[in-house]
Amino acid sequence: MHRRMVRALFVISLIALAVVSSCPLRAADSPRNVVVFFQFQENTNGVEDAVKYIFNEMLGPNDQLIIQSPARVYGFSKATLAKPKSELIAMMQEKLRSDISRAAQDYKQVIKDLQVATNNIEANAGSTSQDVDSSMGGGQASTVDMRNLFMNYRQALNNLNVLRKVNEATLRQLAGAFRGQPGENHIVILFEREFRPIPNRETLNELRSVPLFAFQSNELFSSDNLKEPFDTAALTDFFKQVPLTQHFIYVTSKNNSTSGNQFENSGDVYGAFSKVAKATGGICESLAEPKAGLKAVAKAWKEAK
Repeated sequence: MHRRMVRALFVISLIALAVVSSCPLRAADSPRNVVVFFQFQENTNGVEDAVKYIFNEMLGPNDQLIIQSPARVYGFSKATLAKPKSELIAMMQEKLRSDISRAAQDYKQVIKDLQVATNNIEANAGSTSQDVDSSMGGGQASTVDMRNLFMNYRQALNNLNVLRKVNEATLRQLAGAFRGQPGENHIVILFEREFRPIPNRETLNELRSVPLFAFQSNELFSSDNLKEPFDTAALTDFFKQVPLTQHFIYVTSKNNSTSGNQFENSGDVYGAFSKVAKATGGICESLAEPKAGLKAVAKAWKEAK
């Protein structure tokens, strides 16, 4: 996510120089400068309907828009937003479809690595528990194998965490680009809930029955990452100084390519961005579709008048 935000800075600077439209949609309202992040691994989870809603319902020619896909940034000045909506919608749907597919390749490969490690752990768990319990000491080879399998899973999990890293410095730069802009400033983060494969219940029970593996099993397969991915208090203060309102939509649709037993892996992101949203006056919602989240943001705008 941190790499995807860097490209936004130059685009925002260009849009800030755009000529103000002479025919505003809401004469009595301030213009809105809006950034919408699409953080998805699959394009099928309501993304295209969300794009339609942005152009058809949320914005007018008096606003400015930036859409950040998982791969790049797209800027829409007031003049650009005056173009036929059908043209803008078709273009943006195609761009997101391509960007989400391309950007998700590394992520999906790591998920596959986790699935392979999970399958191997499941295949070896029964024999390991029997061997470790053996009074003849015959469990040494299986014990070493299981330790290696745990290491393989942990390495894949570390690789996943690298891909999920949130760069606080980049968030600050992005928000700082709004300083001095006329109108309201909003960032809407549409974040698709993440899952990772873990062993099935029978395997987990087997591992927890062996003292040698119980701790690692609980650490890897039962504990969410509760560490904040960035300093929420410091980022909140910075957003308030801009000023900027952040909204966080946690998209809960479970439409992914992972099979078998799964563990929700995005509690850290949810916890951090929900805190910032509430502290900056934005909304935080868990909804099945991104369009529903955008509707909630638009409703909040209307009620704030």
